[in-house]
Amino acid sequence: MADVITLKNGRNEIVFDERGFLDLVDEHMGPEARRWLEDWLAESDDAIDYIGDLEKEADSLRVHHKDVMAQLRQQSETIASLIREKNIDRKALSTAAGQIGCITWRELNV
Repeated sequence: MADVITLKNGRNEIVFDERGFLDLVDEHMGPEARRWLEDWLAESDDAIDYIGDLEKEADSLRVHHKDVMAQLRQQSETIASLIREKNIDRKALSTAAGQIGCITWRELNV
């Protein structure tokens, strides 16, 4: 896709890409302006990469959080079923409660 840029002198320039725009800046504003713009655009690329890395990390944390919540739910369902039994198996109940304690301790100390 091309853009038409009208210069102060009234001349129209067609710019097809970033390089064409940089050439136009170099021609009319000088090489210092071009270098500054190239550096500024490179910083934008770094920011885009950084944001991409943050998004990947957030996705990973979401998956981990979902896994931990599933583990906690499984243990809480185990406790609920043990409590419904006529004779409470205290050892199994303690084991399930201990598992919840281990999961939460691990997550709080990561």
